[in-house]
Amino acid sequence: MSEIIRSAVNSVTYLMKRFPVVAVLGARQVGKTTLLHQMLPTAPFFDLEREADYDRVKSDPEFFLFQYKETLVLDEAQVCPDLFPALRVAIDKHRKLNGQYLLSGSSSPLLIRNLSESLAGRIALFELSPLQLQECWGASSGFYDWLREGKIGDYSSLTAVISWDQLIQTCFYGGFPDPFLHRSDKDYFGFWMSNYFKTYIERDIRKLFSGLNIEAYKRFIRMLATSSGALFKASNFSKSLDVSEPTVKSYLEIAEGTFFWRILPSFQKNIKKRLVKMPKGHIRDSGILNYLLNIADIETLKAHPSFGTIWEIFIIEQIIRGLQMKLIDFRYFYYRTHNQAEVDLILEGPWGIIPIEIKLGVRIDKRQLSNLENFIKEYKCPFGLIINNAEKPELLSSHVIQIPAGCL
Repeated sequence: MSEIIRSAVNSVTYLMKRFPVVAVLGARQVGKTTLLHQMLPTAPFFDLEREADYDRVKSDPEFFLFQYKETLVLDEAQVCPDLFPALRVAIDKHRKLNGQYLLSGSSSPLLIRNLSESLAGRIALFELSPLQLQECWGASSGFYDWLREGKIGDYSSLTAVISWDQLIQTCFYGGFPDPFLHRSDKDYFGFWMSNYFKTYIERDIRKLFSGLNIEAYKRFIRMLATSSGALFKASNFSKSLDVSEPTVKSYLEIAEGTFFWRILPSFQKNIKKRLVKMPKGHIRDSGILNYLLNIADIETLKAHPSFGTIWEIFIIEQIIRGLQMKLIDFRYFYYRTHNQAEVDLILEGPWGIIPIEIKLGVRIDKRQLSNLENFIKEYKCPFGLIINNAEKPELLSSHVIQIPAGCL
């Protein structure tokens, strides 16, 4: 088992050269602490979940910060809210000096609010997601740089650098470093996932939201697994859990704010068409989703009735993670009309608007391109993409390109 060098090293290094403080946010066990050590192996490092480090910071935050002139690393900063006002004072003494502090924080919507309020204009927030495909396998196809340019002509230079076997392994194990790196141990996946889920519910959620009905929230999370990839209807959850719809919505905010759930808003740029406005969503990590669906191995995954949906979620997450690692400013949506015309993923960014359809197979019937082509024409998109398991990129029509999932 070898340590994976995260692509985020380059992204966070870029931000530290431009902001006094950078905060790396993400789910617990996603690799934040490892990233901090990879970036600044010799810098003073304090883990605020260690009692000794916490007490040292908590007793007098301003004096603690005063003692360090070099870049200071503070892991799990969310446990000490008193730190943030002191950080602002320390930063403002040397306002033009960038890279003064590197923080991390997990599973806390309150942390983001504290950072945004206390350090506005002084801080860059960077979300560290689970491992992206190219990080998992040490490969790079140039897909995200090509996508950023938004030019159809250069697609033929892309090459599938990740095999089907590697894709299906990543889809099953997910992107959390521990279960992925221990995938040769067949029993480790279930053991790790079980403990992770318990820690998320019993430790993080109980600590952050002391008045929460933990048992109801636990059932809510398991319902989210079976609802991943579908429209989110609060009324369905309300009836099953015997709680109010506002309570269901508060549960959803917690799941999203703790990096467990991703909401895909509806794309609504056309006021003339009757569009489905309800959001979709999914559990972000395919490994956790598989665990919650009781999928115990790769062969069970392949035979599972939800494999197509799990694959779609997996590919959507790879694309979003890949673009985030490049620090590209973009937004994501899904699209569906009341006539059932649907596009799996819409990306809006420096390239304009790009619609993406995700397929599990290796071939596409060109008659299936009509929804994509109609969307491209209506919104004047530079091109649209079909992501499938073909061997190589191919122009399927004048504005639709087939891209192998192995390029992602």
